[in-house]
Amino acid sequence: KNLSEVGHTGKHDLLDRIRSFERFLEKHPEYLGKVALLQVAVPSRTDVKEYQQLKEQMDLEIGRINGRFSTLNWSPIRYIYGCISQDELAAYYRDSSVALVTPLRDGMNLVAKEYVACQVDKPGVLILSPFAGAGETMHEALLVNPYELDDVADTLHRALTMPIDEREMRMYHLKKREQTMNVDFWLTSFLKAVGGLVLGEEQLEPMAVRALGPMTMDDFDEVLSDYIGDSAKVALLLDYDGTLAPDAPKLDMAFLPTETKNILARLSKSSDVAIAIISGRNLENIQKLVGISDITYAGSHGLEILHPDGSKFVQPIPEEYFVKMRRMCQELQDECCKEGAWIENKGSILTYHFRAVPIQLRSAFKQRAAAIITKNDYRAYLANCAIEARPPVQWDKGRASIYILRTMFGVDWLERIRVIYVGDDVTDEDAMRTLQGVAYTFRITSHNLVRTAASKCLSSTDSVLTLLKWVERHVMKRHMPDESYYSPRPHSANGIHSDSENDADVIKSNQKKRQHADSIGRVTPVGSHRNGMRIEVSLDESSLDGSEFRSLRKKSHCLGPTNPQGDRLSPF
Repeated sequence: KNLSEVGHTGKHDLLDRIRSFERFLEKHPEYLGKVALLQVAVPSRTDVKEYQQLKEQMDLEIGRINGRFSTLNWSPIRYIYGCISQDELAAYYRDSSVALVTPLRDGMNLVAKEYVACQVDKPGVLILSPFAGAGETMHEALLVNPYELDDVADTLHRALTMPIDEREMRMYHLKKREQTMNVDFWLTSFLKAVGGLVLGEEQLEPMAVRALGPMTMDDFDEVLSDYIGDSAKVALLLDYDGTLAPDAPKLDMAFLPTETKNILARLSKSSDVAIAIISGRNLENIQKLVGISDITYAGSHGLEILHPDGSKFVQPIPEEYFVKMRRMCQELQDECCKEGAWIENKGSILTYHFRAVPIQLRSAFKQRAAAIITKNDYRAYLANCAIEARPPVQWDKGRASIYILRTMFGVDWLERIRVIYVGDDVTDEDAMRTLQGVAYTFRITSHNLVRTAASKCLSSTDSVLTLLKWVERHVMKRHMPDESYYSPRPHSANGIHSDSENDADVIKSNQKKRQHADSIGRVTPVGSHRNGMRIEVSLDESSLDGSEFRSLRKKSHCLGPTNPQGDRLSPF
């Protein structure tokens, strides 16, 4: 396998890149003799003293790394200092498994786009610096901070182990975007930016990352309307704990709110919406907690998946790991289950919970538990006041999400489905990274300092409820006729159309249907003053039928004069 980087670059760009590759070989010695970095440096400004010094430093650094890792028939870095032909360059792009484009600062960076254009058959993976202009639009690339050498090394490992279906998905969208955002697109956008051309209100790049803020129905309109559109089917992939259900001190206390469950149940009946719950809980437990029949369930972070038609997928795990699991459980029970800490055995995975442990003791408990997990050849993943032990299989919520989408909608789901993923934990980041650029993802967090691959952050489970209400309202509107739409008019008894009466009735009926769709997710304040005291009742119209709502409205009038304030959006 080859890693490639071609083009003009700065002093620290080159040095940091080859040092990152050195760190990669240190952390993953299994790649020695299997992976090589091809660095092509095109001479530039050779008469400048600083550039001459750069070449000397590069020669020394590459010689040191090659001397450290080389064998008789393999060298880790292949260094070409000179110009190469376009045909040769295209061949390097085509045959490289990974393109490492990590400038510390750059304009557009055409190298990233050239690499995408040359990908055929089995596509490679593009690793891109966010400090290049291309990083703002090429969302399906793996973005990494080039200053963080360990992060670059980890991203290289992820790229080299990425499954073929994820590589194909990412490269498909990268190529499609470059075909759309061609020279005509850039000319148009430049002219628009300088005021030389007046365009419509269409959004050139709807998938930009947005900042954390309170979300209302109108906010979701702005964020998601263009992405979902008026005809595409919506796939909702949702975590449970901390996303649909608020976090609770104990797992058996994390119940799904009634309003959230009712909306999920209604959405599960819609032909425009498909729902999958992807949880770290085991499959039986998450089914029992949600209790809705027409949706897909994925337990143990996607190791077990059950579709509504009864078809089931179980990720195969070697039998030896179940033996190790039993031994690991016993060791954790004996050494770490103290001061309120406890173990949740989910069958194929295990979670060590230390939320109840006093804060001053948590660090020691956490370190010991992680050591026991690692000693038994399991992988330790830090979660919210917990450590998850998972077998070393190439499967996570990201891989599970792709599998679910493919089995639900076929291999061509990318063309027809709009995906929304919502989660609150570091385990959800696997899905957010996998779906980056091909879905709109939300991370639930109480602050905006969290490091996330999500498209946007939400502040709480209340915002998730608002999101579900927005989706319900959006898909309902698709089936509501516009106020100007006229249904076929009925005939009167004598066979003659009664234009004025029938048209007025149709318009009035359609207006009522439209208002009902708009009322979903809204609350109507009913207020009055009595003896100097203001009384206000907030009603969720979507949960009442017409007679119930009229009855409550009538009762509220009995308290005194009604506050003339109009409808307002839910503050959630």
